[in-house]
Amino acid sequence: MADRGEPPGDQGALDFFISCSPANEPWAAWIARTLEEAGYRTVIQAWDFVPGTNFADFMDRGVSRSAAVIAVLFHHYERSRYGRMEWQAALRAEPDTPDLKLITVRV
Repeated sequence: MADRGEPPGDQGALDFFISCSPANEPWAAWIARTLEEAGYRTVIQAWDFVPGTNFADFMDRGVSRSAAVIAVLFHHYERSRYGRMEWQAALRAEPDTPDLKLITVRV
């Protein structure tokens, strides 16, 4: 599990970056909690992005230092500017094998 309030990846590799819109944050938190209970390390905005941090940098490092990005798809997510940036960063990270970096969960 990432040390809360520390930049993602500073304490070692992360397994999953959870990408969501604020409207589907409860689903994203449930996914993150379930993964962490199974022993995976996650980063999620609601728990790890503290006020005063550089959001874009924190997001970029979370995406790039995680083995995979889980995009929690909900009707609000498709209109989320930051959600779009997160899943696009995941695709850019593994352009030849995007299915290894981007996992989509539809709720």
